[in-house]
Amino acid sequence: MKRSLLLVSLVVALASASCARLHPHATHNVPETALVAIDSLLWSQPDSAFARLQDFDTNHAIDSLDAFNRHYFHLLLSELLYKNDYAQSNRNELLQAVDYYDSLVAVLGSKVRDDLAFLNARAHYIDGVGYYEMDSVVPACEQYLKALELMEEHFDEKELVGKKAQFMAMAYAHLTDLFSGQYFHEQAIHFGKQSLSYYKRYEAAPWHEAWMLNAIGMHYQMTDEMDSAYHFYQDAYHHLPDTIGLMSRDIKSHMLQLSHMKGSSTPQEVIAQMHSLLDDAESEREYCARCLTIGDFFYIERQFDSAWPYLNKVFYGTASIGSKKQAAEWLVQICKELGKNDEAVAYADFLVPFANQEENKSTVKTRLTKLYSAHVQNGQAFLRQQWIKRRILWLSLIAIPLSLLLSLALVVYHGKRRQRLNDERNNNETSLKALGGRLRSSNEALRSKIEENKELSCLLEASRLKETWGDYAVFIKEPICQSILGRFDGKQIKREAKRDDYAELRLSGQELSQLATAVEQHFHGFCGLLSERCSKINSDEIHQCLLCLLDLKDTQIAALLHLDYSTIRKRSTKLKKAFETDKSLQVFVKELVLK
Repeated sequence: MKRSLLLVSLVVALASASCARLHPHATHNVPETALVAIDSLLWSQPDSAFARLQDFDTNHAIDSLDAFNRHYFHLLLSELLYKNDYAQSNRNELLQAVDYYDSLVAVLGSKVRDDLAFLNARAHYIDGVGYYEMDSVVPACEQYLKALELMEEHFDEKELVGKKAQFMAMAYAHLTDLFSGQYFHEQAIHFGKQSLSYYKRYEAAPWHEAWMLNAIGMHYQMTDEMDSAYHFYQDAYHHLPDTIGLMSRDIKSHMLQLSHMKGSSTPQEVIAQMHSLLDDAESEREYCARCLTIGDFFYIERQFDSAWPYLNKVFYGTASIGSKKQAAEWLVQICKELGKNDEAVAYADFLVPFANQEENKSTVKTRLTKLYSAHVQNGQAFLRQQWIKRRILWLSLIAIPLSLLLSLALVVYHGKRRQRLNDERNNNETSLKALGGRLRSSNEALRSKIEENKELSCLLEASRLKETWGDYAVFIKEPICQSILGRFDGKQIKREAKRDDYAELRLSGQELSQLATAVEQHFHGFCGLLSERCSKINSDEIHQCLLCLLDLKDTQIAALLHLDYSTIRKRSTKLKKAFETDKSLQVFVKELVLK
């Protein structure tokens, strides 16, 4: 599907005429309400956002949209294709959107709106994702850095919170992954730490931080900085919500390697624990990864006969080219040590094409090094500019009070009644201290009264809401409620079951939205009441509370939300503590709606 880029064609045709026509676009680029809603959903529920964008595409003629919304649509499409694990199918339209936003921002200059500046940065970021999918590492790096540059130029550091912080964290995470893939340890650590700083500015998923901490630890380990590596591994492990998943096993594997390198564990202890992790592998990919780790251990220990079967399993069983290449390199060396020259042929033949890539890799690494150096220099220049601005502001704030104090000193110095003023000032200070004591007492009493009124107000608000609420028996007959309850007819959910054992029971984002709508229709303001009682409650915890209204067990809720039973139990304990109740979460939530 071809898209015309009116803005760029006008610039090429006639510069002065284009500028005159660009301004109407720049001042009237109002986004479609439906696209804004999809954009908002994109950050938390990309699967639901993708479904809604597809509906929008079905019900609208995209070519008939104005230029701003047409390019907005394709930006969202590119982002959602990536977030839902699809390749970019609208690459040409995305490149046009990048040019469009660049041109629009160039016309507006310092008058560019925050939302437009953010869209411009997002366009460059997702353009970089497209390049990376095509293994074009250098252009991908350029686009990621351009996105960060646009954000830092337009927004103050204090504005980079919420979605903007999430975007910055993603951009830095992609740069970490990119430089990690090229074995640039210093650069990967730098970008990884930058990403972590933004994870802390929004409610990032714990495993995202754990993944980044683990990645940084790996690079410290590869540069023989053992203490730093251990610190990041340990921090990563503590960030995980549970200790039975794939990531926790990966971190344990890295810590085992590290403990052996530091001499804090014997080879026998390390091998025993590595075999335990091998037995816990849940996929062929993970099994091969554990085999590679064990083969690496035996290879370093020069126990070649022991290393051979594990590395051979990786070479013939893994789908990862990188793992297969590493196994082949070690197997070639083992064959030389053991005199198995005939058997080394298959491994050596596999490595031949990689030798021809080294020259290209060298060129790529040189270009990436230059990009990183320029980024660091630009960052230092930006920090200097920020320091100068703060310095000027600080001097301005000091100069004004200083001039006032000087004027006051001159007045006092030349005053004819200096002694009298001093006496009056002393008396006033004494009076003010006494008054201050009385005011503090009054303020304490007032604060206590405000707290009492606030608590009473919450109780009155809850009572007022219940007067408008419907009958629970009518609510439970809603189609979505019956649909959810019907899934468990004759089906028992085991506590020890894995999250994927009941994948067919998982609720979609649309079904959760329908349940929330049904609750709102019958018990208007119920979710707001939960938020008042627990100010830090998040959307996932609210979904769990809504399912508790259906009198479902924790095991059933875990299956519906596609989570481990332990995760649901931890949430229940947390919410009971927040709601200050000894009752089960199901009983507490249900009692809220019963009159």
